Amino acid sequence: MVRLLMMLEGLSIALIVMHFITPSIYYVIARGWLRLSSKTGSRDGLTTEPPFVSIIIPTYNEAKVITQKLSNIYLQDYPRDRFEVIIVDSGSTDGTMDLIREWVKGHGDINVRVIEEGVRMGKAHALNTALRNAKGDIIVITDADSTWLRDSLRNAVTWLVNDCVGAVSCNKVPRTNKDVETEYRNYYGLLRIAESRKFSSAIFHGELAAFKRDLLEKIGGFPTDLGADDSHTAGLISMMGYRAIIPEDVKCIEYVPSKGYWTWRIRRAQHLIQHFLRFLRYVLIDGRDLPRDYRQIMLYESYLHLVNPWLFVVGLVLIIISAIHGALIPIALLLIGAALLVIKIFRTWVMTQVILVAAAIRNLWNKELVWRKIEK
Repeated sequence: MVRLLMMLEGLSIALIVMHFITPSIYYVIARGWLRLSSKTGSRDGLTTEPPFVSIIIPTYNEAKVITQKLSNIYLQDYPRDRFEVIIVDSGSTDGTMDLIREWVKGHGDINVRVIEEGVRMGKAHALNTALRNAKGDIIVITDADSTWLRDSLRNAVTWLVNDCVGAVSCNKVPRTNKDVETEYRNYYGLLRIAESRKFSSAIFHGELAAFKRDLLEKIGGFPTDLGADDSHTAGLISMMGYRAIIPEDVKCIEYVPSKGYWTWRIRRAQHLIQHFLRFLRYVLIDGRDLPRDYRQIMLYESYLHLVNPWLFVVGLVLIIISAIHGALIPIALLLIGAALLVIKIFRTWVMTQVILVAAAIRNLWNKELVWRKIEK
């Protein structure tokens, strides 16, 4: 029995140490990538006749935010005759459509088209419906409950003029009173920029995700069988050898829900897990050939999202068992861990690991491809 407890103690410590060391190593590597040039060659400027852009907004019960969203797009620093807005409504019941029609009446100098699906069939289905009806050479998707800075669209399109860039997303600035979310965004925002400097970001954001239309059509549009339509679409484009980047000058404001915050976080984590699991299938089962830099990034991130959280949970359980049986080192580790929870970044990290484990478990019976609307 004593020998078994010693083995459990050693294993628990090894798992916890590995859990914290691996992401620390990746963070150091990513900081090194930040020293790379932010450009591939040079970022070309927009011509006097910039690319025509189709902005897609999927809606479902967005009455509280849709007018603000349309006004935000209207005020973009981009010629209004060079973009269209396509709204795909999936059966809203809160007056969203009435508000859209009223807004359009007062803004005749912007092209807004509305497609009513009637029933809710998921975000990706709505995006593909809009894609079939879009006229733009560049397709931009955006959530109704987000806000762009005035130059967000122009900056994103400017990056896409570069031949080697196939997709662009945004840095997210969270509007929230939750310090966990702010700290989480600071850490992961740095990784997204660093990965973009190296080759491509592993994760894209639905607040603003811009794609070259011809590349979207080559991959068959947005995937409908997993939740991370933005990240996975960017991933498929990266697998073709094009960069999918999050540059520092493309920023958006993300409104974090106060009600149902943890459900919201778990659903997003579920979608990212689906994204990384599909990537591993491409590499390990299908044997697809990927650009070397992108393969490195995705293997790191797949490990951090799929494996590392379980090291923490299993290690913690074993430490608790060892502590219950009087092992001094596990008792000390638990006391130190409890004390460290007062530090914001440590508390944020622990909560993120718990969320990823909960999301992985929930994916076993519900992928959350069509979810209940959370009031904000």
